Amino acid sequence: MSPRQNRPMSETSAFLAAELASRDTVLGGGFSQSAGSQCASSQSTSSQNTGSHSTSSINVAALMLAAGQSKRFNGIKQLAKVNGQPMLLHTLTQLTEHGDLTRELCEFNLVLGANAAHILPYVPDYVSPCIFPQWQQGMGATIAFGVQKANSESSHLLVTLADQVAITREQVTTMLHHCAANPENIIAARYKGILGAPVIFPRTYFSLLSELDADTGARKILQQYSASVVAIDLPNAQFDIDTQLELQQWHQSMGQDQKTK
Repeated sequence: MSPRQNRPMSETSAFLAAELASRDTVLGGGFSQSAGSQCASSQSTSSQNTGSHSTSSINVAALMLAAGQSKRFNGIKQLAKVNGQPMLLHTLTQLTEHGDLTRELCEFNLVLGANAAHILPYVPDYVSPCIFPQWQQGMGATIAFGVQKANSESSHLLVTLADQVAITREQVTTMLHHCAANPENIIAARYKGILGAPVIFPRTYFSLLSELDADTGARKILQQYSASVVAIDLPNAQFDIDTQLELQQWHQSMGQDQKTK
């Protein structure tokens, strides 16, 4: 499915208003917690029999966070080119396999904030863009806003990040199967010894997420309830882009990988 057609900036304000009038609203940020011994451990190729658990037993809403200003990047990070596409579109395309993953979800909301007018024309039709006007308040406030707008019939919330450029649909599907097998647990990616996004929260944690403040992200929930976390080893989650240098290094690593194939 293709991104929305680019529009002159003079038309964008009216377009944003029309989009928001027909859609819901969401937001996000702030993870990463050291993976302590208390959390339940599970490899991506786990010996747990997750394959026998159909994801139809859960009703997962997805939330991708793309609201930040990205000051360290020195530009609109969401639109920086990755594999010839704007970063946001690259991440969505790879994570959803061109939107196919959305068939396993009850909704897929994309939270925008800073530079929303520039980014919105590139958002594909299979996700619902949502604007958080107070994006400057920080990650915690963003998550709280997004959770409050999640589908009322959802049993879980999958939180992903727009700058995690290496996450694939297969990896998210693995997490969804673990969620179906462990519906009362938090399912979190583990990389470099920490827990973080992507992460799936059961509805029992929604109230805690909705109370997060400007300076406190979801990491405090992962810390407080570490005994209830099923950790999925996901090395690809370590690749997020915060600076121009990291983007350059990512491009170089992809070029090197392609040469070795």
